[in-house]
This record gives sequence, structure tokens and C-alpha cells, in this order.
Amino acid sequence: MSEKFLDRADQAGVYYLPTGRRTTIETAAGRLRLRTLPVDLSRAASAGEALRRLGEALNFPDWYGANFDALYDCLTDPECFPGNGHLLPIDGIAALRQGDPQAFATLLEVLQAAAGQRRAAGAPLWVLIDTHAPGIHSLPEA
Repeated sequence: MSEKFLDRADQAGVYYLPTGRRTTIETAAGRLRLRTLPVDLSRAASAGEALRRLGEALNFPDWYGANFDALYDCLTDPECFPGNGHLLPIDGIAALRQGDPQAFATLLEVLQAAAGQRRAAGAPLWVLIDTHAPGIHSLPEA
């Protein structure tokens, strides 16, 4: 994966990325001044636990209610989630898919919607998950 793809803000969204490629992507993101915020969901088998861990990892404000609406609001609010672009590598998301498939699907929908809004605002949000999911493409190599 080269910087060229990450530099294309119009392509930002939710992608599958095997963990073996993560270091290369994070290095490229750093060169592009994207803020990298890793999230570990390997012990989050429920929506509540996944949303709590996301809030902690992303340093959301006290008013974050650990629900899907609040997640979207925080991800799309420039005061809550400042910066010109973000890379969110999410590890262990398969635990949520196994423990609560509906919450897994809803989380992906919220992340895709937030990435779309951030893309339109010119502050790309790249979300990289470590497991295959329906409708989620692999991050291209170049």
C-alpha cells in the first residue's frame, strides 16, 4: 500500500486490512499527517463493550453515551474528533461479530456513514478492520 491511496481522501471509508500490512499503512498515514488511533475490540463481544472501548480509545468527551448515535455524533463532530484526517485500525472486531452479529453490522454501518460524512467535509476517516465482512472491500495494495 502506497501513500498514494491514503492521499485520495475521496476513497476514505471502511476497509478490510490483514494485520500483517498494518505497520506499512500506519507509516504511510504518519507521512500524510493522518492521526492514527488504534482500537482493540478483541474482548468486546457486545455492543455496549465495543462502544465503551471505542469511546476510551478515541478519547471521546464525557457526554459520549456509548451508543451508536453518540458514536456517529462524536466521529463527525470536529470539536469532538479534531484533525484533518484519521486512521482507525480496529483489531479484534471478530469478537463482536461472533458475540453480537447485529451490533457488528450496525457498527459497520455507523462507521461507513461517519466516514462518508468526514469525506464530504474534507477530513478523511479511514477505518481498517482485521476481519472480512460483507460489503467491506480490502484496502488496495496501491
